[in-house]
Amino acid sequence: MVVTVHQLEPTAYGAPGGLAALAEVASETGSADLVSEIRAFARRIAERRYHVACVGQFKRGKSSLLNALLGEPLLPTGVVPATSVITLVRHGTDRQATVHMRDGRSVLVPVADLAAYVAESGNPGNGKGVVTVEVSLPHPLLATGMCLVDTPGLASPFRESTASTEAFVPQIDAALVVLGADPPVSLDELEMVGAVADQTDEIILVLNKADRVPEAERQEARRFSEERIAKCLGLLAAPTLEVSATERLAGTGPSRDWDALVDRLVTLSERSGAALLRSAEERGVRILGRRLLDELARREAALVRPVEETAARVDALRLCASEAERSLGDLGHLFDAEQEALHRASISRQEEFLASSLPGAQQQLLDALPTLRGTRASRWRAGNTLAQGIFRQLVDEWRCREQPVAERMYQHTAQRFVELANAFLGRLSAAGEGPSLELPPLLSSERGFRARSRLYFTELLSTTTRSPLRWLLDTVRPPGSFRAAVDRHAREYLERLVRSNASRVTGDLDDRVLESRRSLEREVRERLRHGHRAAQRALQRAQHHRALGEAAVAEELARTRAARARVAAVLGPGPGVR
Repeated sequence: MVVTVHQLEPTAYGAPGGLAALAEVASETGSADLVSEIRAFARRIAERRYHVACVGQFKRGKSSLLNALLGEPLLPTGVVPATSVITLVRHGTDRQATVHMRDGRSVLVPVADLAAYVAESGNPGNGKGVVTVEVSLPHPLLATGMCLVDTPGLASPFRESTASTEAFVPQIDAALVVLGADPPVSLDELEMVGAVADQTDEIILVLNKADRVPEAERQEARRFSEERIAKCLGLLAAPTLEVSATERLAGTGPSRDWDALVDRLVTLSERSGAALLRSAEERGVRILGRRLLDELARREAALVRPVEETAARVDALRLCASEAERSLGDLGHLFDAEQEALHRASISRQEEFLASSLPGAQQQLLDALPTLRGTRASRWRAGNTLAQGIFRQLVDEWRCREQPVAERMYQHTAQRFVELANAFLGRLSAAGEGPSLELPPLLSSERGFRARSRLYFTELLSTTTRSPLRWLLDTVRPPGSFRAAVDRHAREYLERLVRSNASRVTGDLDDRVLESRRSLEREVRERLRHGHRAAQRALQRAQHHRALGEAAVAEELARTRAARARVAAVLGPGPGVR
């Protein structure tokens, strides 16, 4: 049964049927996009559905975790980032999927065809224009109204995927935050946890893929994540639950904390479902009501402001945006110089690392080589393995020390760019002088790299293989001469490994600086262009209303003010949007 917004019951926090009243105002004032959003929100409240969203960095295994909770491989998974759009799984007697498109259409598709709409492989860059996908199936965990939500990964190489997850945050009533061991918790995840915590206390931390990480590393990752969340966000979350969705689906391996995870979700449903719904309804009324109120304020400003004044502001904004583009271009040259300085500093730190660390690593190798036993072939292989283990620990520890240094240097350089960009955005706001221009917000300070690491270590395996001639010589060497040859090769191999992979670390950091810088520049320029486009739209609205005549303008102004008053009454005197 389709439930309309007019079937909502009165609420305790404001006017009866707050969502219904907002939908009515939005419909009467022609705010088509908001009408659709309000009615969709109202339907899920009336149907007593609350959202438990699975969030985290891409490739944490979020889709696999939900599949394991549902007991079947329902949602697409893969080696590359799989989920590209929001996917909701709700209770239903029939197994089917409804694809909601940007153009307003809703299409029923078989559950087996989900990948064609929600996976990056089947719908690259969301070229099909999918907003969300709703999957219904009979499952006891969902029977009380819980909807499990699969979200695209944060920091995905597909920027639109991260954006869709961030936009969905106001719809989240509880969250499964899926963490990993490498890295334990990212900046993007911390910010997401903070945003979710602003609207709900129901946050469950899950460390997935526990089967792939040694016990010591799991415990370290778990402790680090919990401490960082507590320190950065002031949240004392319940202990992280360690699970393996892969093992659960395959029916193999230990249960770990799986039963505890299911119990947490069942308890959430039994004890907090009603409270989550009340909170969701209040949040929906406030967020959607504020958006409707802002839109009506913009319309009123366009009606009362003289067309000539609006046109003059458009010209001022255009000139300001052009000046900003030129100045940002000049700053780009300074950014080039700073970037080159960052590169030189990275190379210098790399050389310092090699000079201070390589001798100790070689000595560690020499101390371990005499313990090797076995055949000549096995001792050769064991020497290579020793060198590989020493280089990995050494270079990885240096990488962990080097990345924060490089990030701080990037932040310092990028902040000059941000400050100048915000100065121009401030001038745009001053030129616009009012809500009718829908100007973009100021940029926040850069907190670190925008680009993810693509680093992988090389083991230079081609250098570990003995030529036929070398193999023959090794078979006839005296034992002492052979041991010396193994030692010499292992030392040389270790040095090549350390030098080569240290260069890879530096190169990866250089690449992240460049990609982060380009991302920041694109965002700045897009915001400036947005300001000018918003001003042009304001002018067109004003010209349209003036063309209708003074009587029509007065009538429209009265309707708009009355609509604003109705929305304000629904919102009431309570606090603003959380």
